[in-house]
Amino acid sequence: MRTWAILLGGMIVWTVHFFALYIIGSIFLSTLLARWLVAGVTLFCIAADVRLLFWIRARRDHLFDGWAASVGLILAGLSLVAVVWQALPILL
Repeated sequence: MRTWAILLGGMIVWTVHFFALYIIGSIFLSTLLARWLVAGVTLFCIAADVRLLFWIRARRDHLFDGWAASVGLILAGLSLVAVVWQALPILL
């Protein structure tokens, strides 16, 4: 079960961020509150991705096979880029 959480952790963070931004955009449209909420959700998701990256890297040899850790690192990095990319238009 832990291996699946590591493999899909980045994608779960990305999905949560995507749906949170969609809900915020649907309810609050383009108000100042929406910008603050998007900033908060984005910072939270970035922190989750960075924590996941460091956690996988620190425990790579102890808990997982080499391929699982590599895939987890790649997907968490992709999630980090996607979270920033999704939030960029509303924050600019």
